[in-house]
Amino acid sequence: MNPRVLADLRKFLKVADHTPGRLRLKVDLAVLRHPAASQLRALTPETWPGLRGTRFDVFTSTLTLDYDPAVLPGELFDDLLAAPDDERAVQLAARLCGTTPA
Repeated sequence: MNPRVLADLRKFLKVADHTPGRLRLKVDLAVLRHPAASQLRALTPETWPGLRGTRFDVFTSTLTLDYDPAVLPGELFDDLLAAPDDERAVQLAARLCGTTPA
């Protein structure tokens, strides 16, 4: 998984609910116009270690990520979505995706 995708799309995502192991995001449907939006479908346990599954509810525009909190620290999701600038967001996304040391 490309960490840049999470960083680039964060402005379209808002935390609706977050408990350890489950993150529910409200998705702004304007994301569909972003060139990287199609890569959201690549969010699978095979492409992202620690991810257990994803569900998108078209009626509520929510994306739910089920993850292993022992592998993916939940606070990194929160920090990523609140990152003030792109550089910090890319660093946090890389940590979440396991492409840099924690």
